[in-house]
Amino acid sequence: MIATSHVIIGGAVGIAVGSVTRNPAAALAAGFIAHIICDAIPHLDSPPGTKIINGKAVWDKKLFTFALTDSLFAFFLILFLWFKYYHLYFFAPFAWGALGSYLPDLIDVFPVWNEQLQKLSLFKQFHSVHLAVHHFWQKKYPMPKYWILGTFSQIIFIIPCLWYILK
Repeated sequence: MIATSHVIIGGAVGIAVGSVTRNPAAALAAGFIAHIICDAIPHLDSPPGTKIINGKAVWDKKLFTFALTDSLFAFFLILFLWFKYYHLYFFAPFAWGALGSYLPDLIDVFPVWNEQLQKLSLFKQFHSVHLAVHHFWQKKYPMPKYWILGTFSQIIFIIPCLWYILK
């Protein structure tokens, strides 16, 4: 999923977990797990027309611009919601859930350090799991060929999450 979808879903999961546990660390972990679960459904990770070589997206100017724009939009959206509803309270489960849902892609996909991290044992294992979850659905619905399905599935998931956050 794109970053904006992940952080909205993670923020909603953080609120739900936080309402039970009152623990921001649990919200962070729940957001992280929500990211992995959401990656198991067909979704759009990059704009249509992204070059794919050996199953990996090529980080050209178009993909960098898309990823940076999406990440900045996600950051400012979460910052706005965090300020409006939680007054930037540091321990707000909403913010920790959103952060947790952003971390897997930041750690595993960001091209500045992903290759170096994937050489380390724990990160290599995480990369294998993260990749396997993506491949679970990509065999049947390869993106960007099915980009409409990927976009629609994200919309279906973020609408109830936004409702939950805003209620």
